[in-house]
Amino acid sequence: MYRHILVPTDGSSVSGRAERAAVQIAKRFHAKITAVHVIAPYSPTALAETAGTAPEPLTREAYAQLAEDRAGQLLRRVFAQAKRAAIDVVKLTVTDEDTGAALVRIARDASCDLIVMGSSNRRGIERIFVGSVASDVLAGTDVPTLICH
Repeated sequence: MYRHILVPTDGSSVSGRAERAAVQIAKRFHAKITAVHVIAPYSPTALAETAGTAPEPLTREAYAQLAEDRAGQLLRRVFAQAKRAAIDVVKLTVTDEDTGAALVRIARDASCDLIVMGSSNRRGIERIFVGSVASDVLAGTDVPTLICH
């Protein structure tokens, strides 16, 4: 039924649940997984925590390195789960200011037939200001999407 599953990851606990669910589904249907992490573009206001002092602004280079390192850690987690289950997996990191639109585009371009992702289930005023990547994906794709809470 499913042959190619897109699994976005951001390191959250709901993302972890989605990763585990995607691996189980992929194993059941002998599907492959594309694990993706979307990095926000550099902003001069990006901050690094420093021991005992106020956060310092990051340079473009430092931001890129930190973002790539974090993406690598998150994607290795999905990769390890998939490999333990003998599932083919591709790791992908993209930079985009609109995470939802990026995920819709990746799912389309990679011919994914299922998206499995987490949602923190924000409500009310928090959702208005923070938004919901899951809602953006659901509104923008015709690919079946499983949302894990």
